[in-house]
Amino acid sequence: MNKKTKQIFIDVANDWKEQVRDMDDDELNEDRSEWIKVYGRDDDIEFTNLTGTDLVNSYDTDIHTIAIEIEQIRRWQKIIYDIPKKNVRLD
Repeated sequence: MNKKTKQIFIDVANDWKEQVRDMDDDELNEDRSEWIKVYGRDDDIEFTNLTGTDLVNSYDTDIHTIAIEIEQIRRWQKIIYDIPKKNVRLD
C-alpha cells in the first residue's frame, strides 16, 4: 500500500472516530450522496471549520462522506439512498 492510500484510510478512520461514530440514527439516516450533490460542491463558497481557522476542502468533505457511508453499512448493511430501487442500476 502506498503512502497516499494509507493516509486516506487513516483520515477516514480518524473522521469516523472524531465525528461519525457518535452520530445518532436520525443524523446518519440520510442520502449523503444526494446531500453532496445539492449542498456540498459549490466551489465558489469557502467553508470554515468550527474554529474558523481552516478551510474545509473537497478532500475533507469526501473523507467525511466515506466515513458516513461506512457507518451506514456497519449499522444497516447498506448505504442510504433516497431514490426508489427501480432507479438504481444493479449491474
